[in-house]
Amino acid sequence: MTSESPPAARLDVPPGYLPRAVAFWTGFHFKRNLRKRSFKLWAALFVVLLLLMRYAANVGPDAMGRMIVLGAVPLLALFFGAGSLREEIEDQTLTYAFTRPVGRIWTYVARVLANGLPVALLAVPAGLFIGFGIGEATAMRYGFAALLGAVAYGSFFALVGQIVKWPAWFGLAWLIFWEGGVGTVPGFFGRLTLMSHVRGVAGLPVESSEAPWSGLWEAPSLFTAALALSAVTAGALWIGAIRARKREFVVTR
Repeated sequence: MTSESPPAARLDVPPGYLPRAVAFWTGFHFKRNLRKRSFKLWAALFVVLLLLMRYAANVGPDAMGRMIVLGAVPLLALFFGAGSLREEIEDQTLTYAFTRPVGRIWTYVARVLANGLPVALLAVPAGLFIGFGIGEATAMRYGFAALLGAVAYGSFFALVGQIVKWPAWFGLAWLIFWEGGVGTVPGFFGRLTLMSHVRGVAGLPVESSEAPWSGLWEAPSLFTAALALSAVTAGALWIGAIRARKREFVVTR
């Protein structure tokens, strides 16, 4: 069972230690993610799928951009983000991480960000590459949307992983029924989804094949969408970090 480091231990932390420690833990977990067989498998499947779509199926860059930004980013964020703390418990490394003089809040933030980086590493270059087939401005919007979507979805699913017993199944249902369904609804309810704001950043409107009312759907502006995704990221990180600080974790031997 882990517990917070005593307050006295944090009084002796030298200036500048906190950002260096957060950067260290982020880099440490990011490198661990890159060495995992699951990441290598996801990366290989992702690249092969893109190549097959582009050169075998002759799928256009607009459709591929939609697949990357609206499909691959949420799914990858769910896979990497939902088990942020559960993986530490299974590896029995949570106690070591939470007893450093950094504090659980910042350790948790570093862990979640490290899980979002592999998603961005796959999706952002792919979005930029595909977007350049349409135009430089489109490429930048695709890349920016992939980055913001990766951290927003990753932070959200990391929080879900603390609350829900089966976060993967919950996340899939959430993506299908809420993000995929409500996200195409015009007006206020559609704006309550992350998908609508990712569309706003990428400049991807709802098409007629996705919903019969596509002509009534208006994407939020780039600024509004980016601000909303950033706010969700900050809020989910903060709530998840507070829960991690107050929660007692049992690590079995």
